Amino acid sequence: MTKKKWLWLTGSVLIIALLVGAVFGIKYYKESKEIPINLVAMGDSLTEGVGDENKEGGYVGIVPEKLNEEATVSSVKTSNYGVSGNRITQLEKRLKTNKQFQQDVKNANVITITIGGNDVMAILQSRLLNVDVADFAKANKEFQQELTTLLKDIRSYNKDAAIFLMGIYNPYTTYFADIKQFDEVITNWNDASAKTIKQTNNAYFVPVAKALEDRNTSNKDKPNPLLSDDYFHPNHKGYEKMSAELEKAIVKQLDDGNIPK
Repeated sequence: MTKKKWLWLTGSVLIIALLVGAVFGIKYYKESKEIPINLVAMGDSLTEGVGDENKEGGYVGIVPEKLNEEATVSSVKTSNYGVSGNRITQLEKRLKTNKQFQQDVKNANVITITIGGNDVMAILQSRLLNVDVADFAKANKEFQQELTTLLKDIRSYNKDAAIFLMGIYNPYTTYFADIKQFDEVITNWNDASAKTIKQTNNAYFVPVAKALEDRNTSNKDKPNPLLSDDYFHPNHKGYEKMSAELEKAIVKQLDDGNIPK
C-alpha cells in the first residue's frame, strides 16, 4: 500500500470514528437531559377524578399525555391517592398510616395536591349559603397550620421532589354570583395557601379558579359548562383546564431545573 493510500485510509477511519462519536455523544447528551416523571397525586375528589364523564381519572389521567409531548420528558408514571370527601386532616392521616403511600411519595419527583375544597364547603353548608367572611377566618388559619404540617410530613419522606398545590375555586359563579362574600372567602383562602406553600423549598401554588369559574353574565342561572352534573366537580373539559394550568407549572420548573431525576 502506498503512503498516499495509507494516509487516505487512516484519514477516512478517523473521520468515521469522529462521526460515530458525535452521534453517540449527541444521543447521550439528549438522554442525559431527559427526565422520567414519577408523579404522585394526593388529595380529595379532584385528584380522584370525580365528575370526569370520560372516566379518565380527571387531571391525573390527562396531564401525562401533555407532559409526554415535552422534549425533556422521557416518560410519565402516576400514582393516585385522591379520596373523595377528604379534608386536610384526613389526607394527613392517610399519609401517616399508609405505608405504600409513603413509599410512593419517597420515589416521586413530582407531587401534586388538591385539598381545601371540602374544608370550605363544610362551613358553607352549615351556614346554608349565608356567607359571613368572618366565619371562615378561623378555619382558614387552622387549615394553613395543617397544610404546613402536611408539607413537613411530605418532606420527611422526600426532600427534593417538586410539590404543586392546586388552589380552590368558586363553583357557584353562575347561580349565586350575587354572593360576593364567597368570592372573598375563596380569594383569601387561595392567597393564604400560596403564602404557606412558599415557605417550603421547591413547592409551588397553581391557581385554577380563573380557569374553572364561569363569569359570563349571559350564563347567569345556567350550569357552568366546565362542571359536571353535580354542579361542583369539573367535567372532563374542566379537568382539561386544570391539567393545562398544572402542566404549565410543571414545565416551568422542568425548564428551571427544579424537577430532580
